[in-house]
This record gives sequence, C-alpha cells and structure tokens, in this order.
Amino acid sequence: MARMPFEGGNPKGGLRLKRWLIGLLIFLLVSLLAINSFTIGQFRIIPFSSTANQVNDIETKSQESTTTPPAQSGYVVNNKGCHIPDLSPFEPLVMRYIDKAKPIVCEHGVHLPLVSSNNSAIFINSEARNHYYNESESIDCCWRNFWRSDHKDNEITISKDCHFFKEATFVNEEFIRVECQRKNESIYRDYFAFVPRKLYVEEHCRERLRTLRSNSVLPTPSPERLSVLVVGMDSVSRLNFHRSMPRTLRLLRDMGAVEMLGYNKVADNTYPNLVPVLSGLSQIEFEKLCWTSHKKPFDRCPLLWKNFKAKGYRTIFAEDACYMTIFNYLKPGFRKQPTDYYLRPYCVAAESEIGNTHKLNANLCLGTRLNFDCLLHYTRKVAEEFADDPYFGLFWQASLTHDYIEYPQLGDDSYHDFFEYLLQNDLLRNTMLVFMSDHGMRWGSFRQTYQGHLEDSLPFVFLLLPYWWRTRHAIAWNELKRNTRSLTTPFDLHETLRDILEPSRLAIQSLHLQGHTRKDPKAKIPRGISMFRPIPEHRTCTMAGIPEHWCMCHERHNISHDDPIVTKVVGYLITELNGMLALYPQCAQLHVFALIDAKVLSNNAVEKENEAKETKKAPWTDYTVIIETTPGNAVFEGSMRHRADNGSIGLVGPVSRLNAYGRQSACVDDFHMRLYCFCH
Repeated sequence: MARMPFEGGNPKGGLRLKRWLIGLLIFLLVSLLAINSFTIGQFRIIPFSSTANQVNDIETKSQESTTTPPAQSGYVVNNKGCHIPDLSPFEPLVMRYIDKAKPIVCEHGVHLPLVSSNNSAIFINSEARNHYYNESESIDCCWRNFWRSDHKDNEITISKDCHFFKEATFVNEEFIRVECQRKNESIYRDYFAFVPRKLYVEEHCRERLRTLRSNSVLPTPSPERLSVLVVGMDSVSRLNFHRSMPRTLRLLRDMGAVEMLGYNKVADNTYPNLVPVLSGLSQIEFEKLCWTSHKKPFDRCPLLWKNFKAKGYRTIFAEDACYMTIFNYLKPGFRKQPTDYYLRPYCVAAESEIGNTHKLNANLCLGTRLNFDCLLHYTRKVAEEFADDPYFGLFWQASLTHDYIEYPQLGDDSYHDFFEYLLQNDLLRNTMLVFMSDHGMRWGSFRQTYQGHLEDSLPFVFLLLPYWWRTRHAIAWNELKRNTRSLTTPFDLHETLRDILEPSRLAIQSLHLQGHTRKDPKAKIPRGISMFRPIPEHRTCTMAGIPEHWCMCHERHNISHDDPIVTKVVGYLITELNGMLALYPQCAQLHVFALIDAKVLSNNAVEKENEAKETKKAPWTDYTVIIETTPGNAVFEGSMRHRADNGSIGLVGPVSRLNAYGRQSACVDDFHMRLYCFCH
C-alpha cells in the first residue's frame, strides 16, 4: 500500500509539497484579482452627472454642484408629473456629431487692434502700433460720436466733428467711431461703446425713489434692491454647455450658482422663448395684446424692463448679431429706444462697416476682435459703472453660438474670464446673475437624433445671488435649491425676476402659505411659478404651459415606419404644411421624399400614477415623425395626437424645421413661414 507523502519520514518531499501548495494559492489569488478587475472594468456604472472624459481633446471635467440635489434613478427630474432622463453630455454616439472647434481667424487679421478702450477712454495699443505706422511716423487718428436716428431702429446719425488724439483721450459719449489715416489714406476704422451717466436717467431714478418712499412703497435706503444681470447665449443646450464650456461650468459651481436642471423651453426659437421671460405671456398672448400687426413696433408691449424702470432702476438691452436680434429679425423692432442704454446703434454701425468673417447668419468678427467678446466687454462696463446702483440689464449673445454646435467651445475662456472678473472685483455684491440660454441647437444632423431632440428643448439656466440675500431670504433660497430638479419654464423665470423686483413677495408669511401646494394635487397651480416658491411634484407640461411637442417629460419609443397609423400621421403632417403654404403662391407645394423617424410618446410618470389609481388611459396617443420633403430637401419634425375614439388627428404644437433653409425662403417676409417655404 502506497503511503501518502506526509505519512512517511521524507522531509524533502513534504517541503516540496508545501511550496507547491503555496504557489498554487498565490496563482489562484492573483487570477481572482485579475478577473475581478476585468469584470469591474467591463461593467462599472458611472453616473452621467459625474462623468469625466476627454473626447476630441475637449476638457470635460465636471462635478456635482454643491447646490444641486443628487440625481434620482437616472433622471434629472423624477417627479409624479414629469420624468426627464439624465443623459451624458459625452455619450459616444453623441460625440460623433461634435467636432473640436477650430479657432476663428478674422478676415481683417489676427493682429491686435490699433485702438482699445476702457470704461472712459480710448488709447493706442503700443504692441499694434508698428503694424500700422513706421517708427518715425506719428499717429493720425480722430473719433466722432454717433447716435440712434429718431424713431429708427436700423439707422444711425454720425457727427461731422472728428476729435483728434495721439496716444489716449477721454470720451464722454455713448458711441464713437475711430478713424485713422496714414499719408492721407484711411488705414483703420473702429467702433466703441461706453456707459456714460445720463443726467435725465439719473434724475428719473432719483425721482422714482422719492415717489416710492413717500408712498411707503420702499423703506429707507438698503441693499435690498438687487440689480439683475441677465447674460444670455443663443442656441446652447444644458448638456452642450457642460460638454463645451467646462471651465465656465466649474467656476459657476465654485461661485455657488444654482443650475435649473429641468428648465424646458416653451416654443421653437429665441423670440417666443424670451417673450415669456420678459412679459410672462406666451407668444400668442403677447401678440394679441400688443403686436397685432407685424408692421407695428413693439413699443406698447409690457416688457419687464419697464417694470424695473418704474421702480427707479437703470435699464440696459444689448445684443450682437444685429441681423437676427430678438425684436428685429423680420420684425420692425422699436420706434422709441426701449431702454435707457440700448446697444443696437453700435451693433448696426459696427457690423455694417467692420463686420467680417460671416458664417451662416452672423459676423463672427468686428475688425480683428471677436463679435461676442465686444458684447462681453460692454457688459463688463455696465457691471462696473452700476455696481452700487440698481439696474436691469439683458445682454444676449448669438454671433458665436447660434449656428454651430461646437462653437461654444470657443467661448469657454472668455466667459470664464468675464465671470471671474465680476467675482474678483466684487461686482455682484448687490446683483442677481442670470446666465441662461433659450434652447439647444435646432437644426443639423445631431438635432435629428434622440438626444439632439431632447437637448433642443432643454437649455441651461444658472442663478447666482449674493450671500447676504441668501441669508436674509433663507426660505426662498432653500426653495430655489429644491426646485433645481423640478420642471421649470421661461414663465417661471419671469415670476422669479418679479420677486427680485418686489421683495415683499418673498415675505415668510407668503412663502409659508404656498408651502402646501408642493404635494397637494387639488391646489390651483398658476402657469408661472417663481423658482423661489414651492413647485408641485405633480406638475406636468400642460400645467406649466409647455406644448406637447416641446415637452421632455415624455419617453419616446420607436414605432415601425410601416404602421398604418404612422402612414396616416405623415399624410396629415404634409397636408397641414401645404395648407399653410397655400396662402403663399410663391411657395412650392411639398411632397414627402422620405420618412426619417417615427416615435410614439408616453409619459411614464403620469401613466404609472394612473395605473396606481386604476384610472383609465387617455383616449389619444401622441406621435412624433421626422420627414424629408421635396422640393428643397427640407427636414421637418411634427408631433400629432391621434384619438382612438374617433380616429381624428391634430397637430400638437408647431412643426419644427431641422435643417437650415438659407435663401430658399427669401420670397416671403413672414418669419414663421420662412421655416416652411421653398420659393419657386
């Protein structure tokens, strides 16, 4: 009978066995660790809200804001009335559509401008001097002021007097044009905007304060009167802001800004999404009230800066890309200057003469400067001039971001430096900062994807308030933070700004009385709710005034292109389009060239609640289709509601145009119909 190794007296055999067992154990342990690491690496789940990747050399580090509640089960909004998914800005399928933006090279050159400005003067750039003059030559420059022509939004009047200067000179005018010559030949022209104190404006502000205090509307002077600085970027979704502008995002979070993650647009483009912010009205209500004819100016319209002016605030309205500004694109603008400080005369003059590097809809450069940088420089001047005086300012940038989804990358450094300057120079000590967009990219190949559709309706909004205000209005501040993951809209932002204008609305008693509405489904809910107040958990898009087509509380599921209902819906859509075009004989009738996408919509939050209550399902189903039409190869997206009880179909909201139309529709003046018309 053979013996087992440990039964005999052979110590060498036992030692060899021990070594063999130890080696086997080490091998097994290492193998297990390797397998475990591989498994974890393959199946690790990374929350979208904390993704940190580098794609296309774009810096993408992000972190959860200290003022934002944690994500809830994969949704940025996860309430009874609304689910909005929490998607990654850096999803690989998405990043295929996002290029790294190439730096803009102005057609007028990359050298420094000959002349620059500060808050009160212009001066020669010594580093640029040799580009225009030899060392032996003297500077030959002068400046002349210009102003808005009476009752004309698109014309300026230029002074005949030109004031010569050498190295630097003080300027006491609002707008000036600089002209430089060399050997009697014009070699340089530039435009500058300043923020001089206007005597009639200051007197109006003092008079309004005296009146309000005598009527006991305002208490004795206090820092309670917050200024409002609204900095806007056109066509930048919340997720595109995160992927394109990481430095600015980190700085805003470090500053304590609150991001409204469920901010949903209520209409298609800029104008109908800012009208609710400025008036509290929908586009239809606004036009019915004060803009009944497209040939009339907007002077009679109830725009928010009028409310601030009535309370003794200085008012400012500034835009770049003056061809497509909010109230001027295919619209008449204003007869009378709408605000105390109005940048349009500068915009019209500078872009018409030194605007260059035109891409699609905008001049990216003014001379050798970037257009949007000029607007930021003006915004900084306003913030410095009125740091200790109440003002309302709206500054809207479109030149950089309106047309290209990757171009916000080129603004990251400038916007970061702008906000950092405000912070370091204590220019927000008595100011509420609203940093916002109107919608995401509305056309292009990315827009035709599911995430592109979602991003179009979900712009970004950040709110920053001084520390003393957060302490004084702690209840309102806490409500604002709770509402970061609520469904919010431009109507809500309007009510929020009204609360800033009238701080008595934020009295503790008023907020306490409304506290019960958050969870009470029977409470009457207004369309617009201040973000400082409780926003009900059961709020739906319908309650919030968001048309179904733009509502991102829905989940969308693919449906077969051959489904009979899809065929019926597509036929209805093309019939509706041609019905609108029938009023314009210069526009061609459209035909379906291809069905690109078809989805059926559902609101799981509402459906689950109905199931729990054994409530009958709605007698209709909503469908969204994307079609390409001929002639012109336009791409349209429309949402239709099909009723099961009678088989009827109706549009849910307007039809979106998903690709650029350029000059295809130049034969019509109606800004709505330009989306649909293909001129014969």
